[in-house]
Amino acid sequence: MQLPTLATLAIAILGARAASLPEPITKRAGEGVHLANCYQDSPLGQIPFSQMLYYANDAQASQNVVPSPSNQCRVTNPGQGGWKTWEGSSISCTFPTNTYFTSNIQGGAGGFAFGQYAG
Repeated sequence: MQLPTLATLAIAILGARAASLPEPITKRAGEGVHLANCYQDSPLGQIPFSQMLYYANDAQASQNVVPSPSNQCRVTNPGQGGWKTWEGSSISCTFPTNTYFTSNIQGGAGGFAFGQYAG
């Protein structure tokens, strides 16, 4: 019986570790995720909630296109939690497609100059 060498074991362990990690997702040109504070109309008035919206074609966001339900991820539900404060904390949301997105915007980012890195 031949025993595996240390190098063979290391390759096997690293290969198993790499196989168990999710593949990194690279942003494709033109896509975007929007962090949105919204209102839902109700007989009691407008109820606030927060969600993340994914656009494969980010230009559609400025055209008021509403993404499909699989591209909408509720961070808070209407009547439960109000709006999220996006700045100063890490907020994750898992879309119905099991893809997740985490925002990590620095506190005070609302006062940053246009184009300044915020997170």
